[in-house]
Amino acid sequence: MRFNRYELKYYLSNVHVAGLIERLANVMDLDVNCDGLDGYKVRSLYFDSIDDECLYQKQSGLLTRSKIRLRTYGDPMAGSAKLEIKKKHDQFVHKDSVIIDRAIAKEMQNGNFSVLLKLNNGVANRVYAKFVTKLYRPKVIVEYQRLAFVLPISNIRITFDMNLHSNINHTELFSDVSNMMPVIMEGKQIMEVKFEQFVPMYIKKLLSSVAGERAAISKYTLARRFNKVNKWEDN
Repeated sequence: MRFNRYELKYYLSNVHVAGLIERLANVMDLDVNCDGLDGYKVRSLYFDSIDDECLYQKQSGLLTRSKIRLRTYGDPMAGSAKLEIKKKHDQFVHKDSVIIDRAIAKEMQNGNFSVLLKLNNGVANRVYAKFVTKLYRPKVIVEYQRLAFVLPISNIRITFDMNLHSNINHTELFSDVSNMMPVIMEGKQIMEVKFEQFVPMYIKKLLSSVAGERAAISKYTLARRFNKVNKWEDN
């Protein structure tokens, strides 16, 4: 599974989120995975090298950077997981992914990456090579509620990622993580605008009707701020 697109990210206040969701619901479709306007749960387990190369790529402000994660949608205790390599150059995002079953995901959590070779899959092979050469390990779980709107035009997708929580001490993807910590304290949520080529003017006008703070947001980096190891590290 592979795709390329642009991603623009914004912080919005809770008040602006509520108003914008109401407007977008009139002109866009809900993602098929959404349970009405409640959306669906997303849980990601991020991996990084022994020297935190993914974290420092972001914090150093590199235009080109990457991250690798396991992700579940809906009930994290059931079903499979998506193994994903996400590469970003400025605003342009390239993703390669493969669906893996629960048993393989659990082996990855335990550091047994050789199971990836059994898949005979290019993405899995690349992840295996990266993990064993750079000594990757699970680093943090990130969880949030996502509400997604879609349009077939330019494959537009607008998501609201709300109530972002994380846990740096518990890295079991398929488990009940009860002691998650809130990541964003300022009464804000994250909106992402994703598209392949352009955004229609009527969607742009809707988005510009609220005061959003555009930012280079990394959920992984935000979650890792609770275990800083250097004074210069920030969000």
